[in-house]
Parts: sequence; structure tokens; C-alpha cells
Amino acid sequence: VGVSDNAIYKWMSGRGQPSVANLVALARAARVSVEWLATGHEIAAVKRTTGHSTEQGDYVFVPHYDVKGAAARGGPLRSEQIVDYLAFKTEWVKSRLKTDPRNMLLIEAAGDSMAPTLEDGDLLLVDLGEPRFRQDGVYVLRREHELAVKRVQRRPEGTLTVRSDNPAYESWVVTSETIHVIGRMIWAAGRL
Repeated sequence: VGVSDNAIYKWMSGRGQPSVANLVALARAARVSVEWLATGHEIAAVKRTTGHSTEQGDYVFVPHYDVKGAAARGGPLRSEQIVDYLAFKTEWVKSRLKTDPRNMLLIEAAGDSMAPTLEDGDLLLVDLGEPRFRQDGVYVLRREHELAVKRVQRRPEGTLTVRSDNPAYESWVVTSETIHVIGRMIWAAGRL
């Protein structure tokens, strides 16, 4: 998952905790839920996200993390706690969003660099099933201990432009190997 043996030793000994980005990468590699990995427990809402039917109907309950994805030059991970779950119809997720419901999580946008597309506090649905850049779009990227929400576009020579929608912020050019994609943003909700 791209972390040192030292970091894993600290996590295992209880002297530190993985960032949400590392927690997601570990859960993906181990093929377990983030909730189970973080707490050792599966709760009913998480079981629904794995596609199990429930008596409440065909809904997927997506965890909403108390994490800010900076829509600016980057912001610290403020918390890794699940604050609640948002229910989506499983059929809508599959047909409209065209993703596996098990690969989704919710975070909030922070900052103004993605305005007017995203505003501070908007809720972002992220598809973790796209851990690499595959197509132009808005992605959640990890930059050291920060998450950044940026538009990523392929350039003719093969490099990538990482930019903000707000023209007040500068773009930068990178190679696909130098950015760490957490997932692609597939839906957003905010105030009108």
C-alpha cells in the first residue's frame, strides 16, 4: 500500500493510526471494509454496502467520513471518524453512477479552489474503485498527509494537468506516477 514497515509497526503497536487514505488502501488490499479494519466490527449499515439485502429494501448505506478534501491547495485530514451514513438506491448507483456500491465513501469539500463546481462544505461521493487516473474528471488525490480535490486532465504528450476550477489558483503538470489517486468524484451535493 506504499507505506513503510515502520509505519505499520507503529499502527500494530498502538503508537499511531493510519490516515484515512492509508486506511482505504489497506482495506482495499485486504478486501475488507474500512469500518471493520478501523474498529474490528461490522455494523448493519456497512454490511448493506457490501450488497447484502436487508429487510429495509435495496439501499446502499455509504459512510460519511469527518474528513475534508481540500478544494484549495491542500488541507490536513481533520478526522477519520465516520459521522453518519447516507442511503442511496442500489439500482440508481449501478445504473446512473455505474459503480460498485462497495467502492463508495463520502467526504466534504473544503476551500474555494474548485468553485463554482464545488463549494466549501459540499458533500462528495468518491468512487474508490478507480485508484488510478483513467479518464479526465475530478479526483481526490493524496499529497503526503493531505487530501486534495482537483480536476485532472490528460495532455497530448502523456503528462497530466492538475487544476482547480477557480481561475485564481494555478495549475500544475505531473506524470501519472507522481500523483496518488484515492478515487474519482462521481456525485456531489451542496446548498443552492
